[in-house]
Amino acid sequence: MTKRLLLPFIACLLVLAGPACAELRIGLMPAYNSIPLVVAEAAGFFTAEGLAVELIPFASQLNRETALQANAIDGTVSDLINAIQSWAQGSGARVTSVTEGNFSLLSSPHSALRTLAEWKARAPGKVRTGLLENSIVYYMAERMLAAGHADPAGIEIVPIVQLPARLEMLLADRVEAACLPEPLATLAEARGARRLADSDTLGTTPGVLLFTAKALEKKRPEIAGFYRAYDRAVAAVNADPETYRSAIVARCEFPPAVSPIMKIPRFRPSFTPAAAQVADVARWMNKKGLVSRIPAYDDIVRAGYASSNAGNQ
Repeated sequence: MTKRLLLPFIACLLVLAGPACAELRIGLMPAYNSIPLVVAEAAGFFTAEGLAVELIPFASQLNRETALQANAIDGTVSDLINAIQSWAQGSGARVTSVTEGNFSLLSSPHSALRTLAEWKARAPGKVRTGLLENSIVYYMAERMLAAGHADPAGIEIVPIVQLPARLEMLLADRVEAACLPEPLATLAEARGARRLADSDTLGTTPGVLLFTAKALEKKRPEIAGFYRAYDRAVAAVNADPETYRSAIVARCEFPPAVSPIMKIPRFRPSFTPAAAQVADVARWMNKKGLVSRIPAYDDIVRAGYASSNAGNQ
């Protein structure tokens, strides 16, 4: 029996006295949002819930969404853009909680751009910006520019799907700016890029965890156990983040250079997104022509799994 097949089998043996072993396949992205899942795995919290959870890393959201649509994974670290697009396409996938992360807009080490004021002064000239059209990074870049009173129309999109490639193209000055999640933004800054804005100033995060319709129908107890493990992981990483630094870097497939400079953030126990956040993303997508109508909150979010419900905020 191969090692890949042995791991879920061993996990089941460890919990024979408890519930029958279940399996969930969950997608990860190379960003802070994935940290509680990695810690839940490393600390054995999934196993303690009687779950065999396979965490599957993706370097691009396109590959991740393809896997989700094909039911190759049960759930994934994702975002509200993809959740609303899935709804518009008739998918039964639903958001079950927020994931906490951070995006930054950075300029190349070789660019004359040092501040958002200089970006604003560039108008009507365009800034070649590495991101992905009609995606969460595009939404965040526009929101960060608007918050800094710079015109989002100044973005000249250079589509770069893979996050590591976007980082390298920024550092090589093949794009003048890029929108990157943490901790890749911190690595870019350490290698000479300039941070123009970050999403912490917006006070919201559009990252989410979502599950397929099939998983929500067939694996409700398993998803509930998944969230119990998630909340235990949040408490553990908040109490002692350094214990998990190596596991986070390795499991999220962060570049090794991230390890000594990454600041592991504090996380909150699982919670659902606020209605205002869902509506803002939906209105942005409607304006961009990505959806023809605005969904109701319950079209996107499935409450009942996260520890707290922010839907009425």
